[in-house]
Amino acid sequence: MYREGEPIYQQVAQIIRSNIESGKWPVHTKLPDEIVLSQQLGISRGTLRRALKDLIDQGVLTQIRGRGTFVVSNTLEQHLASKLISFAESMKQQGLRYKTVVLKQEIAAADMKVAAYLELEKNEQVSIIERVRLVQNNPVIYLRNIIPEKVCPGFAENDFENQDIFSLLERKYGQKIQWGRRYFKAVPAWGEVSQNLGLAPGTPVLYLEQIIYDAKSRPLECSSVWINSERFDIVSILER
Repeated sequence: MYREGEPIYQQVAQIIRSNIESGKWPVHTKLPDEIVLSQQLGISRGTLRRALKDLIDQGVLTQIRGRGTFVVSNTLEQHLASKLISFAESMKQQGLRYKTVVLKQEIAAADMKVAAYLELEKNEQVSIIERVRLVQNNPVIYLRNIIPEKVCPGFAENDFENQDIFSLLERKYGQKIQWGRRYFKAVPAWGEVSQNLGLAPGTPVLYLEQIIYDAKSRPLECSSVWINSERFDIVSILER
């Protein structure tokens, strides 16, 4: 069944990929569990796991702890769930390699809307960070994050190409993120949004507003996120 001279795990990965491409295992399909699948393929579980890891690293499959291995779509996915997770954390969990380009990091006065979200006086100082995340050199997400200076002094001075904001808030500044609110809607991409995502002006994108809070419901950060909906899906895991 398997050719000599080529690692078996690579051949197994190709069999799985062929099953996906042929439609035998469509997007969102749950693969058979490891015992069943290894028996079907006539290989050890160790060999199977190595093949699955390769496909996860390539963004073909994803594993959800306690639930199994699933076929993912060609677009990126952000799970809707009760757990608050950043886009960077979601990408890392899926084994996706991405690049972050920082467009702006500065300290400025909060405008009226930001002051209301973060429970500040107008013109209080905030750190503003703007970034674009790219996957395979394609811009996927444009983010604008705003953090109160009185909560995290000098936050804008951090390295945002290599560190995500949630991790900085919790690990460097000792702020425990407890909960958050997210709001989604479809909007047309104009100006800097279309430019930063490489889209024609007026192209529909998914827009997200988020505010995160600590255990005392003190706002720690607010953000605006524009998502290229041609390359990113929002999915939900549901239980009954």
